[in-house]
Amino acid sequence: MCLFFICGCVGGHTIGLARCTTFSARLFNFSGTGTADPTMETNMVTDLQSLCPQSSDGNATTALDQNSTDLFDNHYFKNLLIGKGLLSSDQVLFSSSEAVSTTKALVESYSNDSSNFFQDFASSMIKMGNISILTGSEGEIRTNCRVVN
Repeated sequence: MCLFFICGCVGGHTIGLARCTTFSARLFNFSGTGTADPTMETNMVTDLQSLCPQSSDGNATTALDQNSTDLFDNHYFKNLLIGKGLLSSDQVLFSSSEAVSTTKALVESYSNDSSNFFQDFASSMIKMGNISILTGSEGEIRTNCRVVN
């Protein structure tokens, strides 16, 4: 059940925008190679390099889902099948070696069956809504939400 919870929540990236700064390393220096991420579709790399040149401040934005910018649908998963996941954290759900035994089949399933994605997404949102807030010594207020204090 954790897998659909993860893909369901990440599937929320079917709508919204990302700043260049969040994915520019994939365009110019993926994993320190000095080149683009090989899992990213070539034309998408070229388009994004034009939108987000290395000399920019990284504040330009682009749609998380290149095929259906303003629609909540399963095109996000279809994009992953063809190397058009904008964020590395999205594309690894299909293209990483770990995905073969974890999330790849789920990405394929959601790309082929939007009603399955919608149902699992709704279920994952309900589960997230039921997560209790940690207070006192059980939780922490992070100074940077991405890093444990």
